[in-house]
Amino acid sequence: MDKGTVLELLPGTGVLLPDGAGVLRFGTGAEATRDLLTATASRVHPGMRCGSLTLKEYSELRHAHDAWLGGYLFQPDWNTVAHFDGLRLLSAGGGPDAADALARIEVWREPPSSEAAGTAVVWDGVDLFGHPAEETLRVLPEAVRLPGPRTDATVPALGLRLEGDGAAGTPWRRLSMAGPEPDGWGRCCGGRSRCARGGDGMVGLMR
Repeated sequence: MDKGTVLELLPGTGVLLPDGAGVLRFGTGAEATRDLLTATASRVHPGMRCGSLTLKEYSELRHAHDAWLGGYLFQPDWNTVAHFDGLRLLSAGGGPDAADALARIEVWREPPSSEAAGTAVVWDGVDLFGHPAEETLRVLPEAVRLPGPRTDATVPALGLRLEGDGAAGTPWRRLSMAGPEPDGWGRCCGGRSRCARGGDGMVGLMR
């Protein structure tokens, strides 16, 4: 791996982009976020809305909050996908009354197209996609396992959510980091990486 190609997570601040492109900061507006990603990423394009609902389509706020944390909530102004080498980055605004400011950054690991591992995603010197999920959990501060058959976990102190595929020895496939409070979800609960009220983000998607 070219260790110079790094996406560095800065909890509470945002993400340090590769090659000296600057910091994608929480609180940035949708247009400025899109402009920065367009100038930095190898490719930027609109995302697809398939399988997503808008905030107004959720009858209960806790379900909308959980959908937002899980990446199911659709926000038209933030419908942007940025590609780095081996990664996809998606951005999201906040909840009610805070959708105009960046509040969540999501990163997907794409299957490598060659022997090169692509862009590293780093927190405090740890390559989160470069090691088995179980190994990274040992160095993350007070990680909390989520119930279910997969290896999903949250790190509340960092506002970080990690998702795996459940197979032993495999790295994380997706992570998301939420910005500091308030991000518009305060009327639901204080959860940054997991809905404290136990929402079901799939409500309304499966009819």
